[in-house]
Amino acid sequence: MEASLTPRRLHRYPTGIVFASCAGIFLLGLFVRLAFVTLRPGLGTEEPVNIAVSIAATGRYADAYGPGVGPTAHAAPLHPLMLSALLKLFGTGIGGVRAISVLASTESSLAFALLPALAVASGFGLGCGVLAGLGGALLPVNFWHQTNGSFEAPLTALLLVTLCILLSRTWAARSFTISQAAIFGFVAGAACLTSPVVIPVLVAWSVASVLRFRDDFQRVIVFFAVAAGLVLVMLAPWAVRNHRALGAFIWTRSDFGIELQVSNNDLMTADLERNVALPEFALFHPHVGEHERARVKAMGEVAYSNAKLHEALAWIASHPDRFASLTAQRIRLFWMPRMVRWWQTVLEAALSFGALIGLALLFWRRSDSAWILGAAVVMYPPVYYLIQAAPRYRLPLESILYLLAARALTFLFERKVPRLDRAVSSGSAQH
Repeated sequence: MEASLTPRRLHRYPTGIVFASCAGIFLLGLFVRLAFVTLRPGLGTEEPVNIAVSIAATGRYADAYGPGVGPTAHAAPLHPLMLSALLKLFGTGIGGVRAISVLASTESSLAFALLPALAVASGFGLGCGVLAGLGGALLPVNFWHQTNGSFEAPLTALLLVTLCILLSRTWAARSFTISQAAIFGFVAGAACLTSPVVIPVLVAWSVASVLRFRDDFQRVIVFFAVAAGLVLVMLAPWAVRNHRALGAFIWTRSDFGIELQVSNNDLMTADLERNVALPEFALFHPHVGEHERARVKAMGEVAYSNAKLHEALAWIASHPDRFASLTAQRIRLFWMPRMVRWWQTVLEAALSFGALIGLALLFWRRSDSAWILGAAVVMYPPVYYLIQAAPRYRLPLESILYLLAARALTFLFERKVPRLDRAVSSGSAQH
């Protein structure tokens, strides 16, 4: 049976060895991304970039769909704020484009570089984490979204892996302390300010922790109460700002109604990349449609998004078979995304398949880490089953998928891998 996490298991590897492994993978991953990245000649017009330009130029969190549209909560605030800081420093020309690409490449590389630390915290062994980290560093199959920087996916990936490490260490040591709750809550708050899709994962983790440590019920409840309180404190200024600017307490972002309606109608497919190439896309999305953009400006973003939500729900209710078909296609595209090159498509499908095997084996061996990593794999994607699919939507999960796939591989060689791990540990101890 797979060993449960224990303090002894947690501290098996010297900190210096783990740190060196993470640092080496980070430098390798960053080199690969910066060496092969293709820079755009200018800034894109994606919503977070438009918001960042507005913040840098006017100090207003506005104009997600173009100049003059007005205040917005289309994107959660942290990523556009980071982009705006870079644009103030490096400008909106090629310098700003390069800075944004370096930021995204750094975030993506760090997400993979932390996999040795997550593997050790999960009880998998350093070798498994190094294998996963090297795989992610050297095989950036989702390369454009790892290096482009327009969207928040690389930062979300980094924060999600960090949360997995923190929770795995807490479970391993059974140390549900106030200080650890504060650290976990701070990172969770940053993740929520980046992407609200992490919220179901956080809820699942809290439930799993209560069930796993029933004998420590009070300390677990206090831990997650403190963490949740800190998350709310971090989100509150954003919610207050949205109430003042938009007339509603929006705690994360406001675009769900828009994306749901754009994705569920008579004309769109399940694939975002195909949809944006269709002329009919302008009939639904204010980012490219002048009429829809004018509606946002006239109605206000909140009223517009609510109207789109009602349209989407009405269509879904009257077209259940079509909605079910689109949903099934989106599920398939999330786990087996259609990439630009055939070999990327094959590698992404293989990654999903390997991760599924690894997760199943962890549950079979009754590993505690199955619940932590499994909650992320199960609870992160569902919202993307409802809206048009794109490879960038799964990017935040890919670091975890690499680790699970690597765990599946090490199961095949676990007689050899433990010997390697013991050799590393004993050799380090002698020094």
